[in-house]
Amino acid sequence: MHRFFGRAVMAGGALLIAATAQAQSNAGGVGKSYKFGGDLGMAMPLGDFGDAANAGYHIGGMFEYTPKSMPVSWRGEIAYNHNGLKDSGVAGLDGNFSMLNLVGNAVMPFGDKAASIRHYAIGGLGIYRVKASAEFDGVSASQSDTKMGLNAGAGLSFHLSGFETFVETRFNSVFTDGSNMNFMPLTFGFKF
Repeated sequence: MHRFFGRAVMAGGALLIAATAQAQSNAGGVGKSYKFGGDLGMAMPLGDFGDAANAGYHIGGMFEYTPKSMPVSWRGEIAYNHNGLKDSGVAGLDGNFSMLNLVGNAVMPFGDKAASIRHYAIGGLGIYRVKASAEFDGVSASQSDTKMGLNAGAGLSFHLSGFETFVETRFNSVFTDGSNMNFMPLTFGFKF
């Protein structure tokens, strides 16, 4: 898990460097109606999911479109989340939860459009591919399912020379059997 997390952070850093270089070569890009980007951060499990899983990580990519005649942007995202299984006190038991999600969101910015820092609200619906894996005494088992879910949250965007960075948090609720699988990612990202 630590090896994958290290690679994910390195890939995210490489994307940020590439985005910075692209933005500097295209300094007029802030006024574009579309943007591409990526994000990474911590995924905090909540509720019943928090009883079974540790804090984990997520990494993702996005496409955002802002129609000229509307104040709302439309964002499509793909993300991968990973959380380890909490220590249950059973020796030899190890496992994790992973999730691949495709989400469509509306992003509503507030304040002056020309400001370098703006806050925004975000929310939408998505499809979440949830997988639980466990291993005990050399025996492995896993179960996966695809469910609908929703998310809502807020963030701050920082408009820099030719690109944009942001920090945000969102409450996600996946409509799993029994109780919903709830988690809250804390995210740092960029758009260019």
